Order: sequence, then C-alpha cells, then structure tokens
Amino acid sequence: MIKNILVGYDNSRSAQVALAQAIDLAEACAGRVHLLVVDTEEGLAPEPELPAEPTLVEMAEPVEDAEEFETESRVVPQFVEEARLKLHQAHVAGSIRITSGIRPAIRLREESSLADLVVVGRGGRRGGGGGLAGRTTRRRLQARLRCPTLICASEYIEPKSILLLYEFSPAGGRAVSVAGELSATLNIDLDVVVTANKRYSAERLGKRVASALLAHHAEGEIISSVSNPAEALLTAGLDRDPSIVVIPQPPRPMWSWQLPPLYTAALQLPHTMILIVP
Repeated sequence: MIKNILVGYDNSRSAQVALAQAIDLAEACAGRVHLLVVDTEEGLAPEPELPAEPTLVEMAEPVEDAEEFETESRVVPQFVEEARLKLHQAHVAGSIRITSGIRPAIRLREESSLADLVVVGRGGRRGGGGGLAGRTTRRRLQARLRCPTLICASEYIEPKSILLLYEFSPAGGRAVSVAGELSATLNIDLDVVVTANKRYSAERLGKRVASALLAHHAEGEIISSVSNPAEALLTAGLDRDPSIVVIPQPPRPMWSWQLPPLYTAALQLPHTMILIVP
C-alpha cells in the first residue's frame, strides 16, 4: 500500500508539478505527503516577510479530514509555506523537513528508506540540473533506488492509464505488484508488455502476470514481445499513449553519466510519468 509519499521539493516548476501529482496520489490512497527541502551550497533564498496568513505552527492544529502536520526547520522559506498551504487546503497530512547538503540525491535517498514512494520532477531549480528535481539528482537517485520512484512529466497529468513493462526478474515481479495496486487504487486501465527471448516464453509469462494481477483486482491487456525491453516499451508506449509507465529498475550502466536503454526509451514517451521499481 502506498501510504508515505516523499517529495523532493526545491520550488522549481517541475517540483511544483511533483507536489501536485503527490497530492493526487495521497488523496486516492489516503496517504501522507512528506516534503524534503535540501539547502545546497547555493543556499536557500533569504526568508521574506510572511503575509498575514496562518503560519506553519498555527496550521499544525488538526483539521477536518487531515492529521497533524509536522515540520522540522528553524527557518521556513516562503515557498515552503506555500507548499504547506496547498497540502492544508487538500486536507492531506504529512511533514516538512529542511536539511542541508551538496548532493540532494543522497539526502533524498536517505530519507526514502521509510517511504513507499518517492516523487520528483523532471527539471531543476533555475533551469539547472542540481536541484531536487534536477537531471543530476534523477541519475544518482535511479542508480540506487530504495523504493519505487515516480518521475513526473514536465506538466501536470491526470492519470488515465498505466503501461507496465515486465521482464523476468525480482524487480519485474515487484513492478507487477506496484502497477496492479496503483491501477486498482486509481481505477485506471493497465496494459502489460511482457518481453522474453522466445514467443512461447513471453506468452507463458504473460499468463502468470495476468494471474498475479488478479490478486490486486486489476486486469488489462497482455502484450507479448520478443523485442528487447527498450524497443518493446517505446513501441507500445507510442501506440497507447499511457499516463504512467512502470518499469523495473534497469541494471546500473558502466559509467555514471550513462542512462540505461530502458530508462532512455521511457523518457522518449511524451506526456508520461515514469515509475521505476527497484
């Protein structure tokens, strides 16, 4: 069950998209949203004078349909207050943690140990790649995931369908469970691409996947493919235009700057969120 959702937040546009997607998921799953703000060597902007609105402390009082909201910080920047207000208005409970570090991915990975899902954006603060939603963070994070991680699209997307790429591996089995649960929770369609070296092997695996999905009360079309996983995912994704693509975590590449082919193929799908399952 997805109950604790961790969001890497740096006040960039992509991070705001990630927050909006996380709020939607938390509402559907009756979960909590935890914001992580990392102060890098650039430093957060000086805290401006707060408007005459309830502060974090005042808003921490229990509200209807929401639990008490926790905050860990001595100084609360204005953009954190704004994010807190969005959660408060959506009646979504959670916490805010402001910490420091020169590598946001490391902080995010540490905090993800107790999370059920990590949500990050596709851009970076000031257009760069080093923020909590930046390219550098995504690459370092996806190389050593500790829990399922959702990479949002550049714009907000209302989830309408899921495409799962399954290959025979431990991560592939976990991806089936995550996709099935998400499909049942959001009440959206789920299609599965099953890849194997031989057609009969793919068809046999497809039957096993269909049986496993029944435990989550989820059903969908099973597509058998003998193409390599990246090619099969790209072909099915362009044909079906899913809102969310679920893939098992690919093996780590030889060089840190390289992206696995499966991840690269997923990034080529327009207007799609990518959920990587370790």
